[in-house]
Amino acid sequence: MVDHKKEREIQLMRMMLVAAQTVIIVNDVQETTVAGPLPISMDNAAQNFEGWGTSLAWFAEYVGMLEESQQELVADVLFDHDVGLGLEIVRYNIGASNTDPAAINSMRPGGAVPSLLLPNGTYNWTLDYKQASVMFAARDRGALIFEAFANSPPWFMTISGDPSGNADGLKDNLAPENYDAFVDYLTEVVGYYRHDMNFTFRTVEPFNEPFSWFWHAGNDQEGCHHDPSTQDIILQKLAASLDEKELSPETGISASDEHQYEWAIDTFLQYGRTLDVISQINTHGYHVLGQQGIRKLAGNAGKRLWMSEYANGDFDYADIRSGLTLSTQILSDLKDGGVQGWVYWQAVENRDGGGSNWGLLQMPFGDNSPQDVPWPNVPIRFSKQYYTMMQYSKFIKNGWTILDTDEDEWTLAAMYQNDDSSVQTAVVTTNTGLYDISVNWSFDGLLQYDLPPDTITTFHVTFSSAPVAPPEAAPEVENDEL
Repeated sequence: MVDHKKEREIQLMRMMLVAAQTVIIVNDVQETTVAGPLPISMDNAAQNFEGWGTSLAWFAEYVGMLEESQQELVADVLFDHDVGLGLEIVRYNIGASNTDPAAINSMRPGGAVPSLLLPNGTYNWTLDYKQASVMFAARDRGALIFEAFANSPPWFMTISGDPSGNADGLKDNLAPENYDAFVDYLTEVVGYYRHDMNFTFRTVEPFNEPFSWFWHAGNDQEGCHHDPSTQDIILQKLAASLDEKELSPETGISASDEHQYEWAIDTFLQYGRTLDVISQINTHGYHVLGQQGIRKLAGNAGKRLWMSEYANGDFDYADIRSGLTLSTQILSDLKDGGVQGWVYWQAVENRDGGGSNWGLLQMPFGDNSPQDVPWPNVPIRFSKQYYTMMQYSKFIKNGWTILDTDEDEWTLAAMYQNDDSSVQTAVVTTNTGLYDISVNWSFDGLLQYDLPPDTITTFHVTFSSAPVAPPEAAPEVENDEL
């Protein structure tokens, strides 16, 4: 009998050996520039941080079919704090698709997440076993915050009968007569997990990129356009339903997961009083214009702000430039956007599909054929984005404080005070240039380090007490007295 636990431990040890070599030099050093000194101090607190995360759509639909030992391996490398990334935020997808195999042929592998509500008005909770198994595995490994979100209303509530969108992507696909039914579906799912599974979603999000025009019938994934006026109605009804079913305030509302920051601002400016029922602003980060605007909007409204979806596949999975792109996005989102949570789209991507360079990990998802038995072992490919993510998530965690380091756009710093009053400090710095950079950071003293080109480097330091930034100039001394 194969000892799967031992095999998994050996694989994880190998992965960590690779992770230790994350800093990769690909260009010859020709010139040195100098930056700093940059003060690193709790006096420069910018925002509280809630953690890093991933959506379960769509990869959990396939990981949930793997043999148990391999499901555990994937969960370890994503959610375990000791041997993996230690992701602490999980976004669970409330499905919308027809379970009839003939109805999902247009969907990408994993894209047809089944609606738990059937057209006859009954629920089939067993349809959720694959995604639920990954979510519970994440919780067991230390994930802390869970959000439920919908890409589309169930297919039988839509105008087109297709959960991938209206025939016209600029038009709503949720039939107006089904507004209440859609809201009831969302809160029934939240209530089932609360009461039957002893599992609480902190927020529920009814939309995904709702202002976009690319959700149209025949698309390869679930999606639905909602005009801002429709969103306003749905959000008010959702708040009332959560109250009626006594699911609030433990479960609040997040919105609206627009494709980019500027669209999020435009949507919220049309909401009116609906902003009062939202506890968290979610926005995707596919374009960074408007980051400071949404930060100001969230701050003025007293709302948490998450960057709830980003991924990239611009370079080969093994190309360090894919990692540098990810790091640059993280720096921009946290430093300029001031987000308190940062979520990668789907951590595991289909290596055989058009998105094979996306994802932190890649696995062959296969096709949309029904699978009633566990899959055999499937190879896992680790991308440079995985090791880049580790540079951040391994050290900066839920409860840490992001520090203001705006003087250096390529450095992110954070601190955490332990129970014994000692303070952990993490500094992540990125060099996307062609040459060495010599950086200086001031804690209680001065730390200088030369960063090779095309690298991401993390420093983790523990102080017996909180470091204080030194004064800009030393006090003058007269007659041997201060």
